[in-house]
Amino acid sequence: MGTVIGMGMGLAGCNPPLDIAPLPQPAFDDTTLARMHNSQAINLHDILAQNQLLATPAETTISRSPYQPLTLMNFAECWQDTHCRYSITETGIPLQAFPANEVVYAWWQSRLTEPDQAAVCGLRFLEDDSAQYELASFSNRTELDSTPGFQLTHYQQCGSCSTLQDLAVYGSLDLTVMAKTCSKQQGFTAKQRCMEDIGFTSACAESWAFNAQQTTQSCFVRCVQEYGLIPLILGTESSPNTNGGQLNQCLLCDEMMAGPGFQYAAGRTRRNSGITSEIDRPEDQVYEVEHHYFD
Repeated sequence: MGTVIGMGMGLAGCNPPLDIAPLPQPAFDDTTLARMHNSQAINLHDILAQNQLLATPAETTISRSPYQPLTLMNFAECWQDTHCRYSITETGIPLQAFPANEVVYAWWQSRLTEPDQAAVCGLRFLEDDSAQYELASFSNRTELDSTPGFQLTHYQQCGSCSTLQDLAVYGSLDLTVMAKTCSKQQGFTAKQRCMEDIGFTSACAESWAFNAQQTTQSCFVRCVQEYGLIPLILGTESSPNTNGGQLNQCLLCDEMMAGPGFQYAAGRTRRNSGITSEIDRPEDQVYEVEHHYFD
């Protein structure tokens, strides 16, 4: 996912309005989008529990942040880990830690990314019902293909954004623009509600809000250096997302400091769902996925 997160900074007194920004070329037609929005995953809480991210009844969210507590490292471990090394050398934060919890760190270190080896997320509609379905993670594509009724919906394990409703959002809206607006809302709840206004399910909106919170805490300096403080406040950032094929320093910081946690929690990203991001990425970073759920 490299990372697919909005880059706005939470700045005091800044609650910009959310403007709908459709993709110039949506990945799905209107009929398919409507059916996706009207469908429902019946076991999302089970998926969150499997990923050790299901909140307790006493908590106010559905899911837990994948970023807390951070995975502390000694100096030698930190220097060998690209994310920890980036943190202490580029963000001005002296804490020697991988920027996510130990479960995420273990997954990040062991995950496979080649299409014939990577874990996958599949869905299976209930019998005679094209509105309700179950999600399941599989160790690879071969295991999914040998399980009756399941079809691939994205690579890597299922997570909070693996639903078809969230896929509809990924495939129809310019999230680089809209998520940036939501990330500037004050406080976690405002960020999460704004993400829901985009169209995300509640759990997926939480993952995006956790990501925005993490980026704000870790990347403020880098993003001010890239865009300037006033453009960040006004939402008039003009720097290109990439330069010579490399992410600008604000987007790179988001990818390094928030990317692993978001990818683990959300499960679905645009790239692992076969959808081209508004951020220019090499073609070999976008998996091939065919989405034919209602044929």
